[in-house]
Amino acid sequence: MHYETMKIDLHVHTKERSSCGKSSEEEQVLAAIDAGLDAIVFSDHDRLAPVARIQFLNDKYTPFKIFGGIELSIWDIHKLAFEHLLVLGVQDHLLEQQWSYPDLHRFVHERRGFLAIAHPFRFNSAITCDLDGFPPDAIEAYSNNISKQSESKLLNLAHHLGVPILSNSDAHHTGTIGRYYNLLPQTPADDQELIELLKAGQYSCVSPH
Repeated sequence: MHYETMKIDLHVHTKERSSCGKSSEEEQVLAAIDAGLDAIVFSDHDRLAPVARIQFLNDKYTPFKIFGGIELSIWDIHKLAFEHLLVLGVQDHLLEQQWSYPDLHRFVHERRGFLAIAHPFRFNSAITCDLDGFPPDAIEAYSNNISKQSESKLLNLAHHLGVPILSNSDAHHTGTIGRYYNLLPQTPADDQELIELLKAGQYSCVSPH
């Protein structure tokens, strides 16, 4: 497989680490390959895929690429609400405490990671995090789990904050992979190169519109 660009889905769940996941790691990888994608990120709920497992899958399915990330739940005890955040490029000490959004924002960026708001407004009518004070690197505006009614709100929010948007499947089973992805101009060699491309906004969103 040779490609000048990369089709990547940054938000994929597996049954190995997400209780709501219906398909295994390898089933998700094979579904992504069948759908014409070039890469996915495992971003399970509050659990990281072991680095050795990610390397094993990359070796097995090369040139398809698998990256490791996480979807973290941030609970606001004062507002009795939570947000879900996609984090890429950070492994050490990420799961050792319950984070506030400002503390997580600082922690991720001190380690040159990437932080995005996942499917905003899916569970809450308003964003509970201080996005003006701590802007994310991106906002997920398109996915299988974002309603059409929310898309315009998310686009306006991203414009207000001056941050790019993402298009991801948020797939919990194989049947929802392939319709939402991001198109990169090149194939990143590793997590840090992927993050650099994302932070520079060097990608475009693809969704079934």
